[in-house]
Amino acid sequence: MWKNLKSYFIIEEEGANQPAAPDLAKPGPSPKLPAGVKKNAEAIRVEQGKQGEGTTAGAVNDRFVQVLMEAMEGVNLPGFDYLEYKKSLQNLKKMNFNDDVLYRTAYAAAQSMGVTSQDLVASAQHYLGALGKEEAKFGQALKGQESQQIQDKETRLKSLGATIQQHQAQIKALQEQIQKVEAEQKELQDAILANADKLAKTKADFEYTYTLIAGGIKKDIEKMQEYLK
Repeated sequence: MWKNLKSYFIIEEEGANQPAAPDLAKPGPSPKLPAGVKKNAEAIRVEQGKQGEGTTAGAVNDRFVQVLMEAMEGVNLPGFDYLEYKKSLQNLKKMNFNDDVLYRTAYAAAQSMGVTSQDLVASAQHYLGALGKEEAKFGQALKGQESQQIQDKETRLKSLGATIQQHQAQIKALQEQIQKVEAEQKELQDAILANADKLAKTKADFEYTYTLIAGGIKKDIEKMQEYLK
């Protein structure tokens, strides 16, 4: 069912580019990491000749689409509501109506069932609220991943730095041990960068997918409020 619901918001055509998200979903700088992690990651990038954090472009991610669609399905209201209205809009788009005719024509079916424009806007806001809850849950999950995949490794990295300083003050017999620790340090540095980039991409994919869907709902609300009076 979620794939059917997906088709109301994301139209996929073979050989075509993925649908553009609203302006609020334009790719921007990578999500900000915690201060300590960001500082350390920047230092590592400078060491490796990679200045700055760069940008991470978001894309529609089916895994996130499924989560968001199922969140709306889980709070599906009985009877003809915004989701049914959205389906009518999608079916009518092939007729190349302008927005005024498109929204009013789809609204005719709703009126025949006793549904008002206020009912449609309220139900659209109801689903937008369900998406907002998923966004909050994603934020919490991302924080947990940051702790597990970045902060713990950063703590270990700092510990290894202290170990290196201690070994550098010791006699040459400890040089072999220092080299082993340095190798582990490099491995952790690479892991931090890889995990930071992976998390940034995951966040960007979610935000792009979320804003594409949520932005569509918000646009529909604006159109309904404008045309369905």
